[in-house]
Amino acid sequence: MKIKLSRQACCAQDDQAGPLETYIELPEESKVWELAQIVGESNFLQFSSSHNILNAYCAGKMLFSIPEIGYHKSIVVYAVGRDEPLSIHLEEQEVEFLWPNSL
Repeated sequence: MKIKLSRQACCAQDDQAGPLETYIELPEESKVWELAQIVGESNFLQFSSSHNILNAYCAGKMLFSIPEIGYHKSIVVYAVGRDEPLSIHLEEQEVEFLWPNSL
């Protein structure tokens, strides 16, 4: 399945350092944790000292929170079952990464 990823910028020049949108391909049987791993290991997400956790949403439903490497012990926190098929949570083929409201 082809999934569009989009993210909020972490600073004014962030869109110059890396894209705010990209696409990834995953097998249909992929699990939620596999998406988190692929995104976390890519250079797509950008963080700053004040913005170090991003929440992943699909159609308004939170899937997981992913921290910057080394922050919060680099532990991904799942809002849905990490071993569940990703396809059951994708109402649309887009996952949006947003800063928590508390930032």
